[in-house]
Amino acid sequence: MNYRFLILLLIVAVGQAQDFTEQWTGLFSFNQILDIEQTDGKVYAASENAIFVYDIPTRSFTTITTVNGLSGDLISQIFYRETEDQLVIGYQNGLLQIVQDDVVLDVVAIRDKQVITPDRKRINEFKQNDGLLYIATDFGIALYDLDRLEFNDTYFIGDNGAQLRVNSIEMFEGFLYAATEDDGIRRADISDPFLIDFENWSRINAGVFDEVAALDNEVFAIDNAGGLYSLAGNSFQPTGYRFPSGSLDATSLDNELTVAGQNYVQILDAGQNIRTSITDVNGISYRFTSANVSGNEIYIGTFENGMIRLDTQDSSIAEIIVADGPTRNRAFSLSTSPNELWVGYGDYNLFYDPFPLEQFGVSHLEEDVWINYSTSEVNNISSISSITINPENPDEVYLNSMHNGILQFVDGTATTQYGINNSTLNSILPPSAEFVRVPSSTFDDAGNFWAIASQVSDVINKRNPSGSWEAIDVSEGYSELAGSNKESTTKLVVTRAGNVIFGTTGQGVIAYNPNNNSYGRLIDEIQRGNLINNYVSELTVDQNGQLWIGSNLGLRVLFNANSILSENPPDARAIIIEDVNGIPRELLADEAILDIEVDGNNRKWIATASSGAFLFSPSGQETIFQFTKNNSPLPSNTVNDIAIDEATGKVYFGTDNGIVAFQGDRTSQPSENLENVYAFPNPVKPGFDGNVTIDGLTDRARIKITDIEGNLVFEIVSQGGSVQWDTRSFNGNQVSSGVYMLFISTDDNIETKVSKIMVIR
Repeated sequence: MNYRFLILLLIVAVGQAQDFTEQWTGLFSFNQILDIEQTDGKVYAASENAIFVYDIPTRSFTTITTVNGLSGDLISQIFYRETEDQLVIGYQNGLLQIVQDDVVLDVVAIRDKQVITPDRKRINEFKQNDGLLYIATDFGIALYDLDRLEFNDTYFIGDNGAQLRVNSIEMFEGFLYAATEDDGIRRADISDPFLIDFENWSRINAGVFDEVAALDNEVFAIDNAGGLYSLAGNSFQPTGYRFPSGSLDATSLDNELTVAGQNYVQILDAGQNIRTSITDVNGISYRFTSANVSGNEIYIGTFENGMIRLDTQDSSIAEIIVADGPTRNRAFSLSTSPNELWVGYGDYNLFYDPFPLEQFGVSHLEEDVWINYSTSEVNNISSISSITINPENPDEVYLNSMHNGILQFVDGTATTQYGINNSTLNSILPPSAEFVRVPSSTFDDAGNFWAIASQVSDVINKRNPSGSWEAIDVSEGYSELAGSNKESTTKLVVTRAGNVIFGTTGQGVIAYNPNNNSYGRLIDEIQRGNLINNYVSELTVDQNGQLWIGSNLGLRVLFNANSILSENPPDARAIIIEDVNGIPRELLADEAILDIEVDGNNRKWIATASSGAFLFSPSGQETIFQFTKNNSPLPSNTVNDIAIDEATGKVYFGTDNGIVAFQGDRTSQPSENLENVYAFPNPVKPGFDGNVTIDGLTDRARIKITDIEGNLVFEIVSQGGSVQWDTRSFNGNQVSSGVYMLFISTDDNIETKVSKIMVIR
């Protein structure tokens, strides 16, 4: 047989990842630690898709995330080469990334190889031999030259060149051993120049093995039931010792074998004597994932509590070590107030069914510090669908649950939980404190709190500022919304006129006028709404009173939100743009839209289920940005929610793999007049290379900037409460030092304002 046809040629494929630290911030969770590497002064801890580096002497952290160039994919293993300061990161999808000299290199050969199926590309373990890195994968063993940054050989070690899942590898007394999940333990002479020939590999043990590790003058193996084996001649024989379960991680150092399983960490010496056995930390049980020991200190990775440092001589001396971050990466809902971010963890399917229920509490970011509230601290409510902040009191937030009603949360403390006994909210089953599903709520301009319930007759619920509740029964006109097997409500908005509008999973858009108890509706028929379909996932009213309607198949805009309640409401319209070939097409056609946010300049930030996030001009005719996993630090193209902090200009993106923030232009809502217009920084000092922000504007205000002699250097019309000036004139050159006059007029020219900006070069 010509084995050469079985060789996988892993072509050199190294590219430098982009660094986004100038405009982006990574807000990742580091609670789930998958692997640990340790040096004398540092500990490298790999979380789901980011790294934190703990400096032991200073007890400080640095992080490596997608903002620094990591892919955002799920990490499976890391390796640190101390002599060259190289950190190698292996991923479940086969990608390798090498971090060296603050540069991240992408090695995509395994990930992109078509002859390896996606379920066979996982990186399981690294072992170094001089400058070569041996990589255990789900298809076999690959060799990577760390000095030349290129692949060497690839070994398919199964019978007839079959791919085997290699969980662990070790080099011992001239042999390369491979512990496999498919076919026991195999080995080959490491000096054999033809290890690419599967016939040079022999199986020496049957079974399923998690680990193979050399220790002193012996080599050990651990099977998937926790049985410990030692090499005797040409095969591994049971030692009689058994760990509590299979191994998740095993390392050998200083003649000691450290083994971590889900509920234990044990350290054995070469004589198989237990030096340390850990099943809990000060009486608290954890789910362990990995362990790394040096001297009398052991660093243990946990599934949900970060990293634990223990003294192996006295396990009561323990310290939780974890970089600051939210509870988890799968962020479902985001809400902001000035300089604050709230994160909710919940989920539901396409039909807004929250089962299986999730309980992860909430996270709060304030002044760049995270506070994570546990499940018990939020009354054990499940599946938090959204978070509503009281605009008059940002310390008062409302956690909407798809199972437990609404929890009022004030100053970090659960106060009142609203359900069937103390509000008009109803459950979808016979009277129950559970099954009270609330997907969305909001405040109106009068301070009333509105909430929509799902699959009940009293869909619309209102609590006035005095605390009294009122329910509106919509079942007479829209019986499809009531009952546990009926359609669900989705998103709620209230217009400036006080009209309540909400979306549904099958009945289109429904509007309610509380002043005269009238209703209106848009559906997917011409002259009855012209929606794409009757599934409405998102609603937003922009600064011009237009209703932006998102569905699982695209976008529609109704040019007057209140017109739904008119006798003959107009149809919603698609936004038609020209593609790169000049062919007209519908904006966001066939895209599943998960969120639409409006910034202070009336621009639209739109989150999608598979294409990342978009920023559009106020009309939607111009695409300003499309952020994806390939051109930004987004760790996933599934963007569940977007939130904008108008005080800082930060735009937060919550994805199923983590949160990132983009430092956009600082924008604000339009002012009623020009009384509070100001520019900052002012003066513009030498070395400043940012934008001057002119704030406190009315909508569509005209701004003209001239030099002291009256020559016009810049002109713009605001699309919100603020504009940006890059201190350049119309010819693109920076203006010189001097005083510049600022002339501002409202859209109707009734009000004007004159100010000055000083520029010092």
